[in-house]
Amino acid sequence: MEKNMSGIQPRTLTNRELINYCADAVDDLHGMPKEWQRELLRRFVALAPTDAHPFIDPKQLNLF
Repeated sequence: MEKNMSGIQPRTLTNRELINYCADAVDDLHGMPKEWQRELLRRFVALAPTDAHPFIDPKQLNLF
């Protein structure tokens, strides 16, 4: 993917820019570079900490 090979560092992009570049890379023949995948994961964890419990709707029935 030419965009990823142009020397752009994923850490320098805004969230919106990073998402747009990664969305393009999903359909690219070569896929998304690992550095870009790591940056997406880093930002996701920062926004949704792994130790937080997901919201549970009290009206939702248990599956099991």
